[in-house]
Amino acid sequence: MKTSHEIRQAYLDFFANKDHTIVPSASLVPDDPTLLFVNSGMVPFKDSFTGKANRDYARAVSLQKCMRVSGKHNDLDEVGPSPTHHTLFEMLGNFSFGDYFKQEAIAYAYEFITETLGIDPDRIVYSVHEGDQDSPKFWQDTAKVGSERVVPLGDDTNFWSMGDTGPCGPNSEIFYDLDPQPNSDFHALLKADDPRLVEIWNLVFMEFDQASDGTRTLLTKPGVDTGMGLERTAAVLQGVQSNYDTDVFIPIIQRVQQLRGHNSKQMKANYVPYRVLADHGRAMTFLLGDGVVPGNEKQKYVLRMVMRRAIGFGKRLGFEKPFLVDVSQAVIDHMGNVYPELKENQANILKWVEQEEKLFNETLERGLDHLERHIQKLKQEKQDVISGQEAFFLHDTLGFPIEVTDDLAQEQGFTVDHKSFQIEMKQQKERSRGKKDDGQKGGTSSVDLNDLAETEFVGSNQCSWESNILRAFDEKHETIQSLGEKEKGVLVFKQTPFYGEGGGQVGDQGMIENQSRPGKAKVLVTKKDHGRFMHHIVVVEGGIEQGDRCLLQVDEDLRKDTERNHTATHILHAVLHQVIGEHAKQAGSFVSADELRFDFTHFEAVTPEQISKIELLANDAILSDLEVQVSEESLEDAKAKGAMALFSEDYQGRDKVRMVSIVDGNEAFSRELCGGTHVKHTGEIGGFKIISEESVSAGVRRVKVSTGFNLMDHFSHQEQQLHQAAALLDTNPNDLMPRLEALIHANEKLETELNQLRAKQVISQVDDYLSQKETLGEADAIVAQSDLGGDDLKQLADLLESKIQTGVILLGTASGGRVQLICKVSQPLTKHIKAGDVIKTLTPIVGGGGGGAPHFAQGGGSDPGKLDEALAEGQAMIRSALS
Repeated sequence: MKTSHEIRQAYLDFFANKDHTIVPSASLVPDDPTLLFVNSGMVPFKDSFTGKANRDYARAVSLQKCMRVSGKHNDLDEVGPSPTHHTLFEMLGNFSFGDYFKQEAIAYAYEFITETLGIDPDRIVYSVHEGDQDSPKFWQDTAKVGSERVVPLGDDTNFWSMGDTGPCGPNSEIFYDLDPQPNSDFHALLKADDPRLVEIWNLVFMEFDQASDGTRTLLTKPGVDTGMGLERTAAVLQGVQSNYDTDVFIPIIQRVQQLRGHNSKQMKANYVPYRVLADHGRAMTFLLGDGVVPGNEKQKYVLRMVMRRAIGFGKRLGFEKPFLVDVSQAVIDHMGNVYPELKENQANILKWVEQEEKLFNETLERGLDHLERHIQKLKQEKQDVISGQEAFFLHDTLGFPIEVTDDLAQEQGFTVDHKSFQIEMKQQKERSRGKKDDGQKGGTSSVDLNDLAETEFVGSNQCSWESNILRAFDEKHETIQSLGEKEKGVLVFKQTPFYGEGGGQVGDQGMIENQSRPGKAKVLVTKKDHGRFMHHIVVVEGGIEQGDRCLLQVDEDLRKDTERNHTATHILHAVLHQVIGEHAKQAGSFVSADELRFDFTHFEAVTPEQISKIELLANDAILSDLEVQVSEESLEDAKAKGAMALFSEDYQGRDKVRMVSIVDGNEAFSRELCGGTHVKHTGEIGGFKIISEESVSAGVRRVKVSTGFNLMDHFSHQEQQLHQAAALLDTNPNDLMPRLEALIHANEKLETELNQLRAKQVISQVDDYLSQKETLGEADAIVAQSDLGGDDLKQLADLLESKIQTGVILLGTASGGRVQLICKVSQPLTKHIKAGDVIKTLTPIVGGGGGGAPHFAQGGGSDPGKLDEALAEGQAMIRSALS
């Protein structure tokens, strides 16, 4: 029996011996805005198949971590009940970029399955595309099988494409027969999707380029993309019916069993929650290891949903105390040697798991109680659908992902109205429209640039360059030949000194002077689109035509200020690790000439003492005038040197990456993978001051920093305010603190005297209110309007309660257009009337709300004209309850 680790290693070794380059797994977060996650092994190689990227190898093999939890691949409901469905899975794949094709791919696959893995050839069935004339022959010749084991199928199962357009082609799938029977009709079994045949490998032959009208032309360099599911292959080789019974999952499941204290019988009886915890435990740990943090959008939402769904299934299993950290630790212990980023980020992963479980547990019981009451109400009304409005309340107020509500509803035979839920979500997004992630500002154009080579950026060391216009577009992104005076458009050059917006740094501004004819244009902003730099311009003089030779001149003052701020972010990132901890990872940034905002993962506010230390270390690095070096490195070398990289950037497949190092002699103060522009020495930054620190979302903090000339402006403004404050207090800035201390002391003394006077005033009125007392049986009631407010009104209620011993106090006051109501009920009377109920009934009358405990409650409103009516209603309630 082969272990999962042996299968992984055997696959990589086999294809390495076939001249394939081993490529490490890319992050689960792709460098592709069309995808939420890497959902197959080919995603990191997508640009190689489309021709947008060139690699120094034509054959590759990889072990890629993948996630499928959205879109057409969303089988979340099947995770647990199904023995083969997962959110996270490992994909073994071999790839050819214009090198070998069908015959070699089929031969490699057969050799690996039968010889390396030792699978019985008689238990293998092959499917091919019905229009593929070559693959059936290659399978029959290679595997020595008849046509009955090579089944032709249609486009639904055996034709693969990246999208509506682009590379595509037929595929051939390899199935393992779990229960061989003589004279089997494999065509019928595959058409019926019979579980007897388990797919373990899919070979995709990229041989066509599909146009938008659906027509297909042959690619000049056809390719191969294959994917073998590790979990299913392990199940076959280990002779088990469920992927969860393989050594891929068993250590995690055993840890859950140990935590819960279940015996084997109890575990089998609860197999669905066990499977969900093992699967979701892997998914959340891997996502956190790749830098994703829980949140409310995109990958962050999926992570939060997976974690909270796991917590829900844990409660179903009987966990009463936090347990998810232990599950995540089991994943790290089991998988950390295969995926080293899990061990490298262990502390951060476990801290996030602890934080999210604590956060959800705070509202979980409240949400479960609320949902249970709602379901009981629906049962009484003989309904079985939870409305979208109710699901949205659970989502928005109590933090229940819709998937968790689905799970809980299904347990009791209910469904959720997803259509109306989505309407609620859409309305919420419209309400919050305009709020944008600072780290994601900018964007790309929608023009077709596939026939243009990537722009060469030459602006790292100069701000002026001559180059020819390769393409011009108007404001509607239509290709044009020329732009006239006052017209706006976009220009693409072969080379440019203008930095294109990216990595949190804004794009350069400046001027373009036409060298071929009279003409000048102002560059408003520079952006990037798949390696092409888009210069958004307005012509200020003359004209510009496609092909013209131009002088490109970056605004050096803006560039220099931007560089100060960008290098300062690298210093800040390094210092945060020293002061706060390694878990403080960059979660977004915005760098311009006059602004530096930096988001990072941290679980609490940064203390004033920590801020002072950060500033001290950052300014020490600046005053030391450290050298800033830029180098091109292989990804492996850069990581070996300790370079930090953003999880949102996909560096796989690049021959070289750009590393920015801040060095002190032979020692590195900071190393980061970065494509932005920087100062040459840290002394150019001038100074560093944190202006503000705040929360962005749960577990993410934001600091705003001022440097250089902006810092001088900041200090100048503060000095001006200091002088103004001193003038208001009739003193000078040096004596401002003693003057303030004296004023504060005098004010405290006056407040004490005022409070004493107010207390006397309250006491003096007690007898007047006691005279309004109404005796109801053995209890007293006082319902009255007062001219007191705030704490004085509450103090009056306390004094009156102490005087009447057993009774009800209801006081109201109106002041400044607002109403205040207070109710107190003696403990023995709360079985007859509750203060909270009184306030909840009365406050709507005065246009407000409130509530509280049975003994004490308060509220208010905005309609003073209805105070008398509210007090009368309250008096009626009290009389009715106590008589």
